Amino acid sequence: MYNVNDTIIAVSSGATPSIKKIIRISGDRTFEILKSFFDKDFEKRKKIATLSANIDGLEIECWVYLFCSPNSYTGEDIAEIHICGCDKIIELIFSKLLSLECRAALAGEFTYRAYVNGKMDLSVAEAVALMIESSNQYQLMAAQKLFGGSIEKKVGKIRQDILELLSMIEAGLDFGAEDIEIISNQKAIESAQKLIGELKELISGSITFEQISQAPSVVIAGAANAGKSSLVNALIGEQRSIVSDQSGTTRDVLEHWLRLNKCDCVLFDCAGIVTTPDGILQNLANEAAMKAVKDAIILIFCADITKENYLDDVQILKQIKKKPNIFIASKSDLLSDEQAADAKTKLKNIFDHDFLVLSVHQNKSIENLKKLIEQNIIKQTSTTSEAGEKTALTERHRQAVNEAMKNINSAAIEFENKNEEISAFLLRAALENLSKIEAEHIDESILDTIFSRFCIGK
Repeated sequence: MYNVNDTIIAVSSGATPSIKKIIRISGDRTFEILKSFFDKDFEKRKKIATLSANIDGLEIECWVYLFCSPNSYTGEDIAEIHICGCDKIIELIFSKLLSLECRAALAGEFTYRAYVNGKMDLSVAEAVALMIESSNQYQLMAAQKLFGGSIEKKVGKIRQDILELLSMIEAGLDFGAEDIEIISNQKAIESAQKLIGELKELISGSITFEQISQAPSVVIAGAANAGKSSLVNALIGEQRSIVSDQSGTTRDVLEHWLRLNKCDCVLFDCAGIVTTPDGILQNLANEAAMKAVKDAIILIFCADITKENYLDDVQILKQIKKKPNIFIASKSDLLSDEQAADAKTKLKNIFDHDFLVLSVHQNKSIENLKKLIEQNIIKQTSTTSEAGEKTALTERHRQAVNEAMKNINSAAIEFENKNEEISAFLLRAALENLSKIEAEHIDESILDTIFSRFCIGK
């Protein structure tokens, strides 16, 4: 593995040809090495300096960026030396630095140090690796989502729920002799079953991160009550999004996995965009919808074909500032064929674009929409073959969740048999299972596998 006591250096700007190169240094001796290299004292504080280095009589201008412990990427003292020069100059500087009691970093060692120093958990470290490996826009978006702590947040909430249940059971055991019931067996069983449901949703109902790392995002946007959620349910073949006649039922951006014939995608159901939001909830919903639209590979604009006035829809399209790939007109079952044809012409005149007329209730044109989505995805993205190794990494997440489910299920059985002490033991085991996702109890061979996938300098 890595010796974290060494001060390490690496060319971290990658192998791509560029005018500027970056040499990164991290470790306790960072400032001593800089002093020896530039023959200048450095104050231990964050700053940027322009300095000259003399190597074999050659004056080289450098820009030095300092990041002091613990407020740095690795949690150690870090310096970045930026140089405009050819590869030969970089080799000269690198060789000189190596002579100053430091060593060349191994693959992923900077991020490994960030992990062991508590600057990030393991899921975030994996996200950094995915960002480096990303070969297209939607892989990068998936990695950024993982970097933002999506797994950590979901698992953190479930762990908190387990802790609450465990604390009540243990409190009941403490007061057992006093005949005080803190939580009934039935309530404990219901809580355990709820936890199992949440974990199942994390594995099967949610999008797996192997899939999302390759899948393009498709966003359905439009005015409130345009029929977006009903359309999402029809496309995925399940009642996943809440549907209501009341405007503004969807408040957040909901994710769904959509299987197509030639490719898959992540389907996002946005809250209806409001031109003049009233209150903080509508503002937050608008912001979430706009962000989803901005990040979308494929944008579908949905309009209600039964409307008389489309001023709001026109204004929404202006707010979006992004040309939709597909225009659809929903709720055609509420009109006769003649009325629907007239409304379609009206929509084309207003928006200067052909609309696909469809009906969720009559299952009209749903398959045509799937084909359109697929065609647009194929047109705008390229296939990749980089998923093989990624599956093995995030498989540990699923393994940890499955082990936690088994322990909680066993705890529920022990609740039924009124074995509270065994139930508490099993819940603690479930907590330990889920802790593996974030940081603790990681086998060293797993760490080797994860960090060896990084390039040098990251």
